[in-house]
Amino acid sequence: MKQAAITGANELRSAIFCTALLLAGCGSATPQPDMPARDWRYYIANPDQIEPMQKICREWAGSNAASETQPAVVTNNCRAAAFAKSQIAITPKE
Repeated sequence: MKQAAITGANELRSAIFCTALLLAGCGSATPQPDMPARDWRYYIANPDQIEPMQKICREWAGSNAASETQPAVVTNNCRAAAFAKSQIAITPKE
């Protein structure tokens, strides 16, 4: 009787563990960073490039990759694009 209870608990743990492994494999793949490094001045001079960069940033944010595995070029370009966008938004129009 006691053996059956232990086996049932182990089966439940195994089922939970397997479900967690299956779910961990779901989600979007990590986007590949194939881009040059840019700074905020580039995005100020090329505002049409801000949205495509922010799309890449959203793909990285939604991927299963750990934040520490995100390439530095992606992190820096995301920050530069966001900063440039904020500067363009607060700059008075002539």
